[in-house]
Formats: sequence, C-alpha cells, structure tokens
Amino acid sequence: MDFFRISTAFMALISLVLIAGLFAFLVLQSAPVLAGQQWSFLLGQDWWAGEVYGALPMIYGSLMVTGVALVMVLPVAIGGAVFTSEFLSPNQRLWVKAMMELFAGIPGIIYGLLGVALLAGWVKDSFGLIDGNTILTAGLLLGIMILPTILTLSEDALHAVPGQYRDTSLSLGLTKLQMIKSAVIPVALPGIAGAIFLGLGRAMGETIAVMLVIGGLDKIAEPWYDLFAPAQSIASKLGREAAEAIGSGQQWSALMALGLILFLLVMILTFMGNLLLKRVR
Repeated sequence: MDFFRISTAFMALISLVLIAGLFAFLVLQSAPVLAGQQWSFLLGQDWWAGEVYGALPMIYGSLMVTGVALVMVLPVAIGGAVFTSEFLSPNQRLWVKAMMELFAGIPGIIYGLLGVALLAGWVKDSFGLIDGNTILTAGLLLGIMILPTILTLSEDALHAVPGQYRDTSLSLGLTKLQMIKSAVIPVALPGIAGAIFLGLGRAMGETIAVMLVIGGLDKIAEPWYDLFAPAQSIASKLGREAAEAIGSGQQWSALMALGLILFLLVMILTFMGNLLLKRVR
C-alpha cells in the first residue's frame, strides 16, 4: 500500500512539474514580443511577419468557431444524453456510450479530411459560396468532434442522479418528461456544465481539422458575425507557421505568445469542467 501511494504521488508530481515547465517555457519564449508590443499584441489586428504581430484576429477566430460548434451541438448532445440515460435499457445505454467513446477517440486528421471532402463542399453548394472553407464549416466540424465528449459526460451526470428524485417526482403525479425537466436535469446541471466546458476545451485546442477547413485568413470578418467568411484560429495559426519560424526571432516569440493564450484558455475551461463534474460525483 505504501509503495502504491508513493508511486501514484510521484506520478502526480511529475504531471505537475511538466505542466509548470510547459507554462514557464511559453512565458519565457513569448516574453520578447509581449514586452515589446504589450497590449497592442492582444488588441492588434495586423500580422505581418518581421514587422508587427496582432493576435486579435486569431482570438476572434477561436471564439467564433468554438461558439458556432457549441450552438450547433448543444441541443443534440443534451437531447441524446437525456434519451440515453432515461429511455434506454442498461444494455442499450452501454452500446450507445461505447459508440460515443469510440467516436471521441478518432484522430482529428480523420475528421479534417472528411470536412475537406464532404462538409466544405456541402456548405459551398448549400449557401452559394465561392469557397466552402469558412467559420461555419469549421464550427460544424468542431461540433461533430466534441459531440461524443459532451454527450457521454452529460449522460454520466444524468445517470448519477439518485433514483429517489425520480421516484418522488413520479409519485407526486408528474409525467416522465415533467420528472426529467423538473427533477433530474436541475440536479445534474453542474455535471452537464462541466461536460460542456471539457468539450469546449477540446474544441479550442483542435488544430489539424480546423486548419483544413477554416480558410486561413488573419482577419476579423466584416461584419464580425459573418459566418461565411474565412478566418484563422489560434491553433490553426500555430499549425501553419510554427515550422516557418524555426524556433527563433520575433515571429517565433509571437507564436509562443499565441500558444500561451491558448494554454491559459484551455486550462481554465478544463479546470472549470473538472470542478463541476467533481461536484456532481
């Protein structure tokens, strides 16, 4: 028992050291551009390698694509979680959860290739666009990718609600749908919120799939809510230019600053998601 406790504590310590080391590396590498440009780096809209670096278009792209993914997938994920938890038999529930976990494990590049081959063409033809690589395409693709994560974790939160809530509601004369709406979902709400945050964390950091379908334009759309415009997320920007910067110079520092922003955003979302799921458990 002592050996097991010591070994697990050692592994946990290694994880913390690695995370702290990665954070320190990003801070040190991004220090030159942050010290030189300060707030103009976060608020600037121009990105010209060797001249000026503005992160706002990439932050905008990440938030827009993630927002579209959330809006598109949330009704399907929550509805699927409720149906799986409350209306399927135990054996059927296990099959659905196994399939969702299988889909969650598919590499992002596979989703990206399917997005290029199918989704981009569908968006282009459906809306009469010149090019199907848009914010909407990237958001739809991300929504498909995070659907299994949100669905299966939300279902876990719903399934964890004690049976006494259901029995008491039904004994008071509520129908099954009323029982789910008034008793089950409110109790499971923190867990559902945690599932959403964890899904957003994955969506925010997705690189290859988004890079293939977002269009790659470092510009804020006009108007800003135009979903049919090409854009650039933080992750796709890093994927496109990291190899060109070759580890040195102001461009590399700017890319590391983008990585630091993405690291903090994903860490906050993941921490909030785990905190809410822990509350339910």
